[in-house]
Amino acid sequence: DVVMSLGPAGTGKSFLAVITARGGSKGLPGKNIKDLCGKPLIAWSIEAGLKSKYIDEVVVSTDSHVIADISKKYKANVPFLRPKNLSTDTASSFDAVRHAINFYKSELKKEFDYIVLLEPTSPLRIDKDIDSAINTLLDSDATSIVGLCKTEGQNPAFLVNKDFGGFISGYNGGDMSVLRRQDIDDVYFFEGSIYISHIETYLSKQTFYHNQTIGYEVQKYKSLEIDDMDDFVMIEAIMKYREYS
Repeated sequence: DVVMSLGPAGTGKSFLAVITARGGSKGLPGKNIKDLCGKPLIAWSIEAGLKSKYIDEVVVSTDSHVIADISKKYKANVPFLRPKNLSTDTASSFDAVRHAINFYKSELKKEFDYIVLLEPTSPLRIDKDIDSAINTLLDSDATSIVGLCKTEGQNPAFLVNKDFGGFISGYNGGDMSVLRRQDIDDVYFFEGSIYISHIETYLSKQTFYHNQTIGYEVQKYKSLEIDDMDDFVMIEAIMKYREYS
């Protein structure tokens, strides 16, 4: 029989955190296990998940034996190696997360109410961010919550188009009057530090983004993601400055 996890005291809901970490990376080779302030990059997300008040299990989905071994060292569950067909450049994160959910259900006989996707490329997210996002979701009528960050210089009011001659014009036909920040509407961008959804909704919609999704606003520095060496250097500096440990 499949066992429904009861979840931590207080919510009556159960949460499975999935950390997706392929072995291949074109932007920064080996980034998931690259040393960041004394720990492999992936360890920061594993530890944040394990420290969460609400997450029942933290599983790493990877196709790499090396990443699997390091993840186990940091106390994550690695009950499988992700199949190669789900580890290509074209495979989606949905494919990987669905595989983990189905593996737990069919092989480990465990089901959960909610899925939490923690991408290792967002190491500045901490356990309190996860718990706050979970609380926000559970207190709402939504079925999904995703990380958002307020745009600053990238607000559409400050954007322009450039033609073949190099001449600029207002973005999408807008004017180019320089506005003060306090005169424009706030606009947000999707950032990648946290995604949470009711599992049934996620499996049916095949995305975290739909009309039952709310946003969880994160501070600008926490929205930084590691895709290349410049990102890595910036995040390393922020971690030292803010005394992450």
